[in-house]
Amino acid sequence: MKKKKFTAKKVIYTILGVFFLLLLIMGIRYLVNSNSKKSEQFLTKKAVVQNMDDKVLATGDIVPREEIEIKPNVAGIIDKILVKEGDKVSQGQLIATIKIIPNLSQVNDAQQQIRNSQLQISNAKMNVDNQQKQFAMQQKLYSQGVISKQEFITAQQQLVSTQQAYKNAVQQLNTAQKQLQIVRTGATPELQSLASTQVRSKVSGTVLEVPVKVGSQVIEANSFNAGTTICSVADLNSLQFKGTIDEAQAGKLKEGMEMNIVIGALQNKTFKGKVTMIAPKGTDSNGTIKFNIEGDVYNDSGDYIRAGYSANGEIILSSVKNALLLDEALIQYEKVKGEDKPYVEVKQKDGSFKKVYVKLGASDGINVQILSGIDKNDEIKVWNPSDKDKEALKAKEGKS
Repeated sequence: MKKKKFTAKKVIYTILGVFFLLLLIMGIRYLVNSNSKKSEQFLTKKAVVQNMDDKVLATGDIVPREEIEIKPNVAGIIDKILVKEGDKVSQGQLIATIKIIPNLSQVNDAQQQIRNSQLQISNAKMNVDNQQKQFAMQQKLYSQGVISKQEFITAQQQLVSTQQAYKNAVQQLNTAQKQLQIVRTGATPELQSLASTQVRSKVSGTVLEVPVKVGSQVIEANSFNAGTTICSVADLNSLQFKGTIDEAQAGKLKEGMEMNIVIGALQNKTFKGKVTMIAPKGTDSNGTIKFNIEGDVYNDSGDYIRAGYSANGEIILSSVKNALLLDEALIQYEKVKGEDKPYVEVKQKDGSFKKVYVKLGASDGINVQILSGIDKNDEIKVWNPSDKDKEALKAKEGKS
């Protein structure tokens, strides 16, 4: 009975031992296969041979060199607007007309001036009539030898003086009547073409903006008020780039350097340019010091460039031809005798990776020049893959 019991236990222990042994073998096999597979899953990149430009990038937009705001010289209400945004206008072209709102106080003053002038004319005419009668009498007496020649000349001068006073009174009446008409309508018929109610363009160019509508009230431009803008006009054939650069890059630039203007809205088309201004003083932008920069834009191809386009200004400082370039993010560093020594991990024939020290050259912030250590055929391990790299790796695994 005891022997049978002992045999059953032995069988059970044997079965359990075999089971655990199988689990151990399967676990070891899984780890081996997992590590083997993992070594094959590293994404690799190769260095490329191409030109590398050391350049400074400025961000900004395209603006007209000179933008003119057209403002009225009188206050009133816009009666007509004769242009729209995008229209080409020439210097002196009629832009809009303004309807004057009469000022009651000014109208009353002008009407009072007319009444005063009319009274002066009436008095002057009476004086002329009386003086003509006196002169006729003095002339008859002079012909008879009753009065002297001097008395006759004095009478003649008095007649001329009263006649001139009458003419002055008539002129004052005409002036007062015209003033009343100007107060009421803003112009007189003979000066209608020069009337301040007619707003004309001061330059030739393209209408960029018309911020007012018919019926809008406008204020004249004077020393106390900037006035209401009727429209803005600019020459779109004379454009410039305005942007900003980081303080670390400002010291590398100087006026007169060549610049490439890249406009994204035109499918990243590039236009030649030249740096014309680098601000002597920086401004704080979210904790970063920025310097303003300006540059000419040369539109030799005659493309239609709209004011306000976003653009990047690329200023090339130096250029390296046929350089061996590698993504700078693939470079790793380790301390060797107190110095940071750069290296990469190169894939071997058996799928493993070997540490290889490299000598670095110029960098543009994205790619770095490899002077020695690897060639363009070496596969470099991507040790810190981005999301984009991970997607590429998944796509590669899917194909395999």
